[in-house]
Amino acid sequence: MPTMYKTPGVYVEEIPKFPPSIAGVETAIPAFIGYTQKADSVKPGDLLNVPTRIGSLTEYEQYFGTGAAPVVTNVTLDDNKNFQSATIGNVFYLYDSLRLFYANGGGDCYIVSGGLYDAAVKNANNFTGPGKALEALEKVDEPTILLFPDNSLLTTDSDFYAVYDAALGQCGRLMDRVGLFHVKENDPKGVAFRSGTGINDLKYGAVYSPWLEVNFPKNIKYRDFKNLIHIGATKFNLADLTDNATIKALVAEYETLLTDVDTITVAATALASPKSTLREQFTALEGAYLGGKTPAKFMPIVNYLFDVARRVDVLVGAGAGKVESPILKTSLTSLITSTLKDIFNTLIGYDKELASKVPSSAYTAQFDTGTAPSAAAWVAIFGASAPAASSVIPVTATTNPDRMDAVLPLLKALFDQINSAWLGSVVGVAREMETKKHEGLAASFPLYNTILTGIQNTSTTVPPSGAIAGIYAYVDRTRGVWKAPANVSISGIVGPKDTFSASELDALNVDPNSGKSINAIRKFTGKGTLVYGARTLAGNDNEWRYISVRRFFNFVEESTKKTTEQFVFEPNDANTWVRIQAMIENFLTVLWRQGALQGIKPEHAFYVAVGLGKTMTPLDILEGRLIVEIGMAAVRPAEFIILRFSHKMAES
Repeated sequence: MPTMYKTPGVYVEEIPKFPPSIAGVETAIPAFIGYTQKADSVKPGDLLNVPTRIGSLTEYEQYFGTGAAPVVTNVTLDDNKNFQSATIGNVFYLYDSLRLFYANGGGDCYIVSGGLYDAAVKNANNFTGPGKALEALEKVDEPTILLFPDNSLLTTDSDFYAVYDAALGQCGRLMDRVGLFHVKENDPKGVAFRSGTGINDLKYGAVYSPWLEVNFPKNIKYRDFKNLIHIGATKFNLADLTDNATIKALVAEYETLLTDVDTITVAATALASPKSTLREQFTALEGAYLGGKTPAKFMPIVNYLFDVARRVDVLVGAGAGKVESPILKTSLTSLITSTLKDIFNTLIGYDKELASKVPSSAYTAQFDTGTAPSAAAWVAIFGASAPAASSVIPVTATTNPDRMDAVLPLLKALFDQINSAWLGSVVGVAREMETKKHEGLAASFPLYNTILTGIQNTSTTVPPSGAIAGIYAYVDRTRGVWKAPANVSISGIVGPKDTFSASELDALNVDPNSGKSINAIRKFTGKGTLVYGARTLAGNDNEWRYISVRRFFNFVEESTKKTTEQFVFEPNDANTWVRIQAMIENFLTVLWRQGALQGIKPEHAFYVAVGLGKTMTPLDILEGRLIVEIGMAAVRPAEFIILRFSHKMAES
């Protein structure tokens, strides 16, 4: 109600005269859904199925890691041992798709990890199941484009298309986003795609073909193509390609080291099992103890630390699981002497003290269970020269939980040292030695370097959706969302994987059966590779044929909706109607001036109607409905430019 004035004086009232203004929402915020190397923010795996906003490739690598190494399946040399060709492919596509997104003008985006690279099963449920990526995205308002670079990795074709159908369903429900799809690599003409996808909400999707060839930098080493070199039909080892005894010896040393690195990797995996890192497994054991403080749950923590010593002892030993490289074995032995011996000497003291102060029926010393480490570098600390029990448990600790709690922080400190030594001086040193051998062989053996260069220069393929999302962002930023994202070159690629004939292009663009238009990516002489299609999957629908029209309506609808929310529960009278109408008309007038709407004057380009007798009946008002009707003549792309020539009779 207006203020009731009671005290004499001068009062100021500010009367709003202008309608509120509509702020346009973002139009090109894609959400990439796929598999990642990791998904870590605070703790491992906490970003799985969590939409995460990023602004750069560096930020992606911080949370989700890097791309998977490409897989080399064959290297072919000619009879003169010159590099001829290599067969190489990507295992996962999200990372390279993100590279293309940024190479083509992309900015902020969302990443949703549906699983890690080592996911046991890859099916539609990874993306569409309850609580999974697509459902999580439904609760996030900002994304406007959904794409699935790793969709081709799913187990079956039905899974591939089920993800697209689910994405289109979400777009249809929310009406604020579109699906950006690709065909399968072996289906460039889209025959299987048209048969596999449904017919619902097609106006919210667009599909592109073919896949793209790219040549991103690759970290290729000998292990990636070992035993894969062929001359004709004959397989050759790298050492077989030279008569130089020195180089043969280098290759032999390198291969021995590769075997040792694999041995250490197996040991690291076994130590971390069932988790993926030592720290994760230690934390799990600690959590189990804290959930019920008993000696039976504390002993596994102590024993786990001793397991590291046992593993290192096997590596430097003489039996199965040992390393063969003399240099690596010397390095590991030195690690025991300089670091691990003192750490485990201290740990044995803690272990003995616990065994003496916790009843023997509840706690048993762990250092001498199983196979005790016996390498000479340990100087028998696990046997005859074992240290005496420590005295770190205070006399005030009179219960078993108190005694174990007193030792736990000390164990955590020792674990930090052990973990650092394992990662840095065992796993890290092995990988560093492999890198040095790789660099040394490349410098000494020209043919090896030639093969590496040849593989580096071999293209791989990726789906086009990441590049197209970048083009959407670029066109929106430079021309506006109403401009068709077509006749635009694709950056950062070698070219399209497949080419089409004129009749094939006709069949891609116009589908008389279902209307599922497929936008072609074509290579033009002197122009490069261009996106040469701008249709939605509703290619036979005159209203929603073009993706620019669909996305422009999404933009206007969402922008208007968000600003109009302030009028909810306002009086449903002429004052409110006028303000809403003026607000929307002002917004559309600005868009008309920018070229988004077709007409020589605003009333030809759009209309906004609201009011009793216009859009509402008295019953509508009684039932709380305020209905606004908005019509827009959106600009549409000139898809077919027809130049008509004819003869003209000379007149002079």
